[in-house]
Order: sequence, then structure tokens, then C-alpha cells
Amino acid sequence: MAVTRRDDLLRALAARVLLFRTTMDRAAVLDPEALRMARELMRHVPDPSADLEAVRTLADLHRCRSVLLGDEAGREDAAIATALERYAGQGEAGPAPEAAEETARVTALHARAREGVIAAERHRDRGQLESAIRACEAAVDGTPVRARPLHASALALWGVVLRLRYEREGRPEDLDAAVTALRRAEAAAGTGHPERILVLSGLCAALRERYERRGALDDLMDAVRVARAAVDEGGPVDRGGRLHNLGLALRLRHERTGDPTDLAEAVAVHREAVVLTPPGHRDHALLQQGLANALRVRHERTATEADFRDRLDALEAAQAEGAAPPGSGVAPGGTAGGAEAADSAGTADPAGAAGAAGAAGAAGAAGAAGAAGASVGALVNLASALTERYQRDGRPEDADRAESLLRTAADSLPTHHPLHAGVLHQLGLVLAARKRPGAAAALRAAALHPTAAPLTRLRAARAWGVEAMTANRPEEAATAYGHALARLPALASRHLPLVDAERALTESRGLAGDAAACALAADDPVQALRHLESGRGVLLGQGLGRHDDELARLRAQDPRTADRLAWLRTRLNSEGPAESPGEGAGPAASGEGTGATDERHALASEWDRTLAGVRRRDGFEDFLLPPDPAALLAEGTDGPVVLVNVSRFRCDALAITAGGLRAVPLPRLALRDVADRTSAFLGALERLQAADEGDDLTAGPAAEDEIDGHLGWLWDTITGPVLDALGITATPAGERPPRVWWIPTGPLAFLPLHAAGHHREAGGRTVLDRTVPSYAPTVRALAAGRRRAPAPPPSFLVVAVPETPGARPLPGAAVEGAVVVGALPGARLLSGEAATRDAVVSALADHTWLHFCGHGTSEPLTAVGSRLLVHDHLDHPLTVAGIARLDLSGAELAYLSACGTARTGFTVMDEGLHLAGGLQLAGFRHVVGTLWEIDDTLSVRIAEQVYAGLGAPGPVADRAAYAVREAVRGVRDRYPRTPSLWAAHIHVGP
Repeated sequence: MAVTRRDDLLRALAARVLLFRTTMDRAAVLDPEALRMARELMRHVPDPSADLEAVRTLADLHRCRSVLLGDEAGREDAAIATALERYAGQGEAGPAPEAAEETARVTALHARAREGVIAAERHRDRGQLESAIRACEAAVDGTPVRARPLHASALALWGVVLRLRYEREGRPEDLDAAVTALRRAEAAAGTGHPERILVLSGLCAALRERYERRGALDDLMDAVRVARAAVDEGGPVDRGGRLHNLGLALRLRHERTGDPTDLAEAVAVHREAVVLTPPGHRDHALLQQGLANALRVRHERTATEADFRDRLDALEAAQAEGAAPPGSGVAPGGTAGGAEAADSAGTADPAGAAGAAGAAGAAGAAGAAGAAGASVGALVNLASALTERYQRDGRPEDADRAESLLRTAADSLPTHHPLHAGVLHQLGLVLAARKRPGAAAALRAAALHPTAAPLTRLRAARAWGVEAMTANRPEEAATAYGHALARLPALASRHLPLVDAERALTESRGLAGDAAACALAADDPVQALRHLESGRGVLLGQGLGRHDDELARLRAQDPRTADRLAWLRTRLNSEGPAESPGEGAGPAASGEGTGATDERHALASEWDRTLAGVRRRDGFEDFLLPPDPAALLAEGTDGPVVLVNVSRFRCDALAITAGGLRAVPLPRLALRDVADRTSAFLGALERLQAADEGDDLTAGPAAEDEIDGHLGWLWDTITGPVLDALGITATPAGERPPRVWWIPTGPLAFLPLHAAGHHREAGGRTVLDRTVPSYAPTVRALAAGRRRAPAPPPSFLVVAVPETPGARPLPGAAVEGAVVVGALPGARLLSGEAATRDAVVSALADHTWLHFCGHGTSEPLTAVGSRLLVHDHLDHPLTVAGIARLDLSGAELAYLSACGTARTGFTVMDEGLHLAGGLQLAGFRHVVGTLWEIDDTLSVRIAEQVYAGLGAPGPVADRAAYAVREAVRGVRDRYPRTPSLWAAHIHVGP
């Protein structure tokens, strides 16, 4: 322990000496804390003769103090320094000339780097910015790693200037590099470094900016940790700025996770920050905005009028005081930074990069841009609050003032500044609400802004589309929505783990459907198909490239690049770091203190660069890109592929048939009705489950009657009109009915289109009687499954989990497992305690067929958290996210005899993120799943009939759709008045 403390103290004191020598910061060596640490260090050095490094460091400290204090006041320090220098010189020569030359060289490198950063933040000259970056890189490269304290200062400088370039030019790779540099600085500085608090504050701001751009929860969690460390370890000076940073991170975490304690603490620390920075303080306006935004979030949750009044008061105070004048900067440890769009209302949020420039010894990381950003934040936040009050109370003076504030904010920023887009977005919303001219122009400019964050551009484009559609300009609306959809790949990029990408795509809910509706209103069904394909199944589409032959085509010309892309894809679909194949093939080391998140960003950036390089080659322009919708029109040759689109604007079906693409209007269908029906349908299922566990004998039949009514409504409003329009009527006796693939959108994903119909009457007005129904998440997913190479000889894995901790027993699972094993020669059975997550995952790699019988859960708020309940699921869950990361290329069929395995989440209804979808991502061509909980005994009978229809003991996966239909119809014919028993089973695949 003493050795560790000795090292910390030695590094901290050495850092103070180096800081003084490179920046002439008097406080570094005159601070009483320096003397306290010196005395403590001596207590940890019992034998000075054995620790000359510590003696020399103490001598350096006292010599620097004596120079600053002068002959009289520094006499004692001079005497101590002389004595220590003599002691350190016993038995050895003085410092070598080479060491003195190295010190001088390093000092000069640091001086140039600091001067460069100061010049770059004061002047918006790109040449100066690039010169500063080169100087900082030279300081990092030229500082010996053994000089850890000074190396930390060089890394902090580099992080500051990289973040400055990101804020000016909007390149995400600069923000990634800034985070990496500042994390390395944190590790190199250690505790006690005189700049530690400033490094922590800069790192917190960079992490928070990256979270707001990309949405990785790891970044936000780390931002909270770093901000809290800065508050806990720092002294009273500039505590308000550090509290402000902590409050911002806590509020964002509350908005992400919903934890009420985070929001309560955020409001409390923001209030304390404001109290510590009274009017006239350089950060007062910025800290008032932080408080206002925390109060805004709490008012949204609780509707407490006092919170709204306090928010408005804080914003008025911030706007009245304003930010520091451009160029004045912020003193070290202060709160530098701009403002960023924080929500769909255009609310701005202070970046709060406390001490970012302090770490560089500069006057403010953002300089004029930061001061302008803070001022813009005050204007936009106040305008947002006034607009909210105008919409609530209808006071025109509020709207007038909001518009005026936003125009002032727009005029105060350069048009290329990233914040300009957020201001224009909010201005467009205000103008549209008042039906004023210029709304579309403002929203369009924000949507097309080249340096704005993807989320800002998406929201602006969506608002532009709504405004154009409201004004009956469908062609313009379709164009606007196209720009919004183009932002989705950036929102759900490979930089993000699947759970974070899912969360990012919550912004896209209903986007593709509205875009397609606009295109159909403009009489352009091909563009409608394009919008539906680009805006739905985004994450599924990223995984489909794993199973096509594009890499094989590239490998024929460039095997090295193809292998590198294959390795990158594997790493990005897995968890944690790994060794890169081949000497020098891996990404550059991210350095000390970096983690899996930084590695993921580095890998994703390399993926993007490599992919861009491949696409510049002749013949590879569309490499790993989704196929053009026109190429997908051939997918109707085996039977119609029907996309059912629901939107606030209109509802239609798009049918891809052998004769081309056809639009079928659905005038009796409305989005509101679908939402209401979905809620009622799910409620009936819940009542049915409760009836099975209770004593009310009438509740079950009543719920079954309601379910049957919903199936009839689905036929009358959707499936019946579509099949009639396609000429699909009753199938003649002895003939096989045609196949139809259904692709529902929005809340229709929760409803059983395949079971739609009037099943209690004769006449065949049902989907099951007229067709062989299947589902596909997107047309391109269907096409990818059809392009798969011939399957290897089948090998079967059966997983049966009749009992698992935390769930009710399923005795039928053991019976079903035995039945399936008996039907499939050579099948491997994992049952009971042997069916752990690791055992199942390992076995999946060796088998092309899977049958799982047990419990499954669907998570309505985070679909990738839905899971199959293996035996050790409480500690090692087998989730959608975990399944989707597997590479099961060549897998043929998965049969999930469990509850709700094909039910998606409410937040990303168009992504196909459920257990069945996860298995498709992993590589299975066909999946048999269920939409809700099924009867334990009846599931055994259905499984027997399905495998018989597949041709067991030599089953063929491509018979799956027919086998499921026949099994379900058989149960339906026996129990027509209880649709819950048979309508849950579905087939997904080609």
C-alpha cells in the first residue's frame, strides 16, 4: 500500500513541477497542497538513499518555490532544495547533458502545443486549428511515457483540440479521438495531478457529446462517473461548473433509463450550482439553462406548475444576463462550451465542458463559438418554453417573442455552425404552428444542414414533411421524409451495441409509414416501396450482408480486404475486445484507460473507411448496400408479397406480384383504429390468461369472442380487400392455395394478419383457407433468405426446459422435447439443468435445426432484451441481442415453442426485433414462432403435426409454411370458437 501511495504522491508532485516549468503556473508549486504532499511523500520514503527519484523531485519542488518567493520569503525552500540536491548527488554525477536537452525539448513541445490551442480557440482559422492539432500530436509523441504527469498534460491538450475541431466541423471521428485522448490523460494523470479535475471535466463533456450524437449507454454511464469524480475530488473553486456537468449527465441518464433518483439529484445539483454562481459570474447564464432543462424534464413527468414557472424564471435570468462576449473565453476550470439540440421541441442544452480549456491552460475550448453557443442556448431554450406556453394558453405575445428570439439566435451564429440547424428547426416549428410563411424553408435548411447531428436533421426533415403534407404538397413531403430516412443508418450505426441502436431507432417510429403514405399520395408506389424498405428493418438489414455472396465476390479480387471486412463484422457483432488477425492488421491501440466502447468506435470507423474504399472500385459501387427497390420487384414470382402500410396520412397495401407492383387503397383502415384494436386485442389476451388462473367461467369465452371479432375486423378492413384485389378467392378442390407473404407495419405487427377471417362461418372468408400465409420483416430480408446457398445435411438440436427458476413449470415441454427427438433421428437433446445458455449457444454452432420448448418472454420497452428462458437465465440470459450476435450461417429452421417469440417491442415495431427476428439475424432461413402464450398440451400436438408436414424423419425446411398452415387449420377446425389456441403460430421466412 505504501509503495502505491508513494508512486501517486511522486507523480503528483512531479506534475506540479512540470506544469510550473511549462506554463509558469505559480499555484502548481505554491499551493499549500504541494507542501502537504511533499511532507507525506517523505513519510513514505524511510530510506532516502534508496529512493533518489523522490529526493530529486522534492528538491525540484522546493527550488521552484524559492525562485517564485524570492530571496527573503524563499530562503527556507532554497536551503531545503540545496540540501536535497547535495544528498541526491552523493556517489553519482549530476544530471547528464542529454537529460537536460530532453527536458528543454519536451518543454518547448508543450509550450508550442499550448500556444497553438490558445490561438485556435480565439480565432476561427482552420489553418491555426490544424497547426494546433499537429503541435499537440508532436507533444504527445515527443513526451516520454515515463514522464507520466507531463504525458497526461499532452494528452489533455490533444483531446481539447480534437474536440474543438469536432465542434467546428462535426466529424465524429474527431470526437472519438478526443474521448480516447482524454481517457488516456485520466489514466496517466492519476490522483493528485494538478490538472486532474480539468481533465475529468473535459472527458465528461466529450463523453456526453458522443452519447448525444450516437446514444451508447456506456458513454453516458461513464460521463456520470467522471462528472461525479470531478465534483468529489475538486475543491470549492468552480464547483458550480462541475455540479452543472454532473447535473447534465444525470438528467440524460434519467431520460434514458427512467430512474427518478437521477432526475431528483439532477435538479438538486443544478440548484446548488446556480446558488454558487450568482448574477455577474461568468457562468451564471449557462448554469441557469442547466437548471431550466432539468426542470423541463421534471415538468414533463409530473406537470407541476411550479416547475414550469421556475424553469421560465431561470431562462429569463439566463437570457437577460447572456453569455460572455465572443472571444472572452472562460477561465481555467470554468464552464466552456456551446449548446446542442436536446429534444424534438428544439430545446437547447449547454454543453457544459467545464475546464476543457483549463486542461490546456487556454482560455476556453470553444472560444467565440462556445460563448455564442451559450448565448444561443439561452435564446432557444427560452423560445421553446414560450412556445410551449403559447400552445397551452394561446397568448400571441408568447409566440411573437419566441419567433423574435429564434431569429436573433439564427443571426448570431455562422450558417455552417452545427447549432444553426437546431435554431432553424425550432423556428420552423414556431412558424408552422402559426401558419406563417417560411416554415418549410427553415425546416428544409435544418434538414439539409451538413454539420448538424443526425438526430437534429432527422427531426427537422420529419417536421418539414408534416408541414408539406399538411399544405397538400405530397411530392415535397415525400422528398422531406426521404431525407429523414437517410439519417437512420447514422443513428443506428455499427458504433453502437444492438441495445443502444434499438433505443436510437425509437425516433424512427412511424417514419417509414408516413414517408410511404406521402409517396402514395404523390402517386409514386415505387418510391413508397423504397421508403418502406429503407426505413424498416434497419438493424436486420445490417446483419443480412453476413449471408450473401458479396464478400465472396470481393475475395476473388482482394482476399486481404475481404478477410479484414469479415473480421471487422464479426468483432462488431460480438462483445468485448479481441486480437486482430495478422501482424499489424488490428486497429491502432487506444491506449491506457480505454475500454470496449472506444474499441468499438475504432472498429466501426475502420469498417466505414474500408467499405467506402471498396465502393470506389469499379463494379463494387453498391457493395453491401440494400438492393434497389426495383430489383426487389422480382420477389413476387413465387406469390404476392404484401406490405400493409398504416400512417397518420392514409393506409394502403403495396403488393409485389408476378405482374409488378400494385397499390391497394384501404379506405376503411385508419392508424387510430389500428392502435385502438391493438390495445384491445392485447387486453383480451391478458384477460384470457387471467381467466385461466381464476374462477370466472364466463371470462374465457368472452375474451375468445372478442379475439374472434378482431380477426373478423382484420379481414374486413385489410386482408379481405387485398386478396380480393389480387384475385385470390377460394382454392379449387385438390389444388394447393397460393402463398402470400405479409409485411405489416407499425402497430399491425402485434395483430395476426395470417389468422384474419370469419372462422365461425362457412364460405372460406379467411386467410388460412385462401392462402398459405407467411411473414417477412422486409422484402430484402425475404430476398436474402431466398438467395442462400443450398443447405448442408440437416442436424437437429432440441432444447427442452420444463422447469426453470422464476417461472411456472411446463410439464408439456418435456413431453414435446421427447416427441420431437423421436421424430428426428440423431437429434441432440439438451434438457433441464443441462440447457444452460453457454451449452445452447455452443450446440447451435454445430446444428442447422433448432427446436426450443419452454418459456419465452417479450419485453415491450426493449425488444432486444426479450429472451428464451434457459435453465440459468437469471444469471446468463439468452436474449435477442445475444442471439443476433451469433454467426449461424447455413442454419435452416428454428421452431420456437414458447410464449410470444414473434412479438416485437412497442418502441421499434418496424424492426422485427423479437426472438424470431434475432434467429433470422443469426442465420436461420425459416422460423416458426408464436405471437402470444400457447397452451402447453396443445403445443405438443401442433409440433407433431408440423414435423409430420415437414416430412419427418427426413424433414425439408422449405415445407415449413405449408406444414404450419395445415397444423393450425387442423386445430382451428376442431376449436373454431377458441382462436387463442391456434392463431398464435406463424411462419417467418422464404
